Amino acid sequence: MAVNKNNVKIHVSHLKKNFDSLEVLKDISTDIYEGEVVVIIGPSGSGKSTFLRCMNKLEEITFGDVVVDGVNLSDKKININQVRERVGMVFQHFNLFHNLNVLRNLTLAPVDLKKASKEEARQQALQMLRKVGLEEKADAYPSQLSGGQKQRVAIARALCMHPDIMLFDEPTSALDPEMVGEVLQVMKQLAADGMTMVIVTHEIGFAREVADRVIFMDDGYIVEEGTPKDVILNPKEARTIDFLNKVL
Repeated sequence: MAVNKNNVKIHVSHLKKNFDSLEVLKDISTDIYEGEVVVIIGPSGSGKSTFLRCMNKLEEITFGDVVVDGVNLSDKKININQVRERVGMVFQHFNLFHNLNVLRNLTLAPVDLKKASKEEARQQALQMLRKVGLEEKADAYPSQLSGGQKQRVAIARALCMHPDIMLFDEPTSALDPEMVGEVLQVMKQLAADGMTMVIVTHEIGFAREVADRVIFMDDGYIVEEGTPKDVILNPKEARTIDFLNKVL
């Protein structure tokens, strides 16, 4: 599915985020469109993950607006759990429930939130496990899985809620190098299926191949954004050039 510029899924306007006196996000404005894959790159400590976590209010917004599917997250009256049902999140360290097998990890939220009956949730979970190539692991526990398998289960779990948007916070940085590819392959397929995705990652090759738009952040600001060709292959800002020279 092509990017639909007529439908803004996430609107960010003058976003600022402070932790006490530390200003982490200084003035961020951008729009993320339906079907768009946006990859956020930049040095550690630049505010990438904090920016991502503001998109589903895992971090409180200090100033400015983040509007997700027409809902302003700064509004005190909103039901944030309803927003999060539409915004899937995949974390660096998987966040699976270790006392539950894979199938229960996937069916817990749909059943608890009355999105599906137990049998519907089970069928859906098996379908999502097929999607990530792990149907045979339905009865396994997280401790029996490799890091790459755990992350693919985490992606399948998020998909079981049928999100409109998927947020990925450095999904491969905790993985051994040989497991990175299997997770990125699942993410590539999601992108091909038209999922709106915002991804914080250090995988510059993946950004170049899959992103519709790359955002380079440093020191709490968006320094440069554009197509992968613009930002990765022909960066204009000195800070972007310096960063890419160190990581490529």
